[in-house]
Amino acid sequence: MSDQLPEDARRLGDAIAIPGDYQHRALTEGPPVQRHWHRAKLELLDWFCPPLPGGRALDVGCGSGVIADALATRGMEVLAVDANPEAVRYARTTFGRPGLELREGYLDELELPAASFDLATCLEIIEHVHLPQIEKLLGDLFALIRPGGRLLLTTPNYRGLWPLVEWAADRFASTANMDADQHVTHLHRRQLRRLIEGAGFELERIRCYCTLAPFVAPISARLARAVDGLERRIDLPFGNLLALVARRPEPVR
Repeated sequence: MSDQLPEDARRLGDAIAIPGDYQHRALTEGPPVQRHWHRAKLELLDWFCPPLPGGRALDVGCGSGVIADALATRGMEVLAVDANPEAVRYARTTFGRPGLELREGYLDELELPAASFDLATCLEIIEHVHLPQIEKLLGDLFALIRPGGRLLLTTPNYRGLWPLVEWAADRFASTANMDADQHVTHLHRRQLRRLIEGAGFELERIRCYCTLAPFVAPISARLARAVDGLERRIDLPFGNLLALVARRPEPVR
């Protein structure tokens, strides 16, 4: 992997503290919109980038361990990393099992062996760091993924409805403030494509999700699922979140 960035170019955490149980609590106890939002990330594993049973997965920025546990449940050997010690402790206590290893730290400090993962997940992480860190992270992930292996990545779509959602949530919702305190890099589809291809990946698919369905959830969970199913069939360009699958190319023989 590449050398570390200078300290003044590295963002080492959000401006506000995020509880270690945040993602798990949001999925299981949050308001309907929040529960649907976090459930949609889980469901990406089945409809957008199915895990490979028996393969090895890396979950970057694992938070409270929800995605890492889902990957392990689906038969993968998982290494999950996060720099928040409270999150790692919570994940170990809540989801500890054989085949799921949790490590505290930043990815570029862990000295992991190259080309050792079949799948890497990086869900709603890159918007929390500056652009040079994103470029370095993608380069590090390219080195860690085996040829033919894949990267699943999500981030807010700042050329869709997301800026309005973020503005409203920061002023009227009880969730932690996002703009500037958490989200410091605002990405869109074309820029994300450039970053992925610049790191050496082949982009297999990119699309929006979580557009209207989460906001129907307070009315009816069943209706929200129906809307979600429709959104999976139609890639709405103004969707709130971007999801992509990229592949590390096989060497030319």
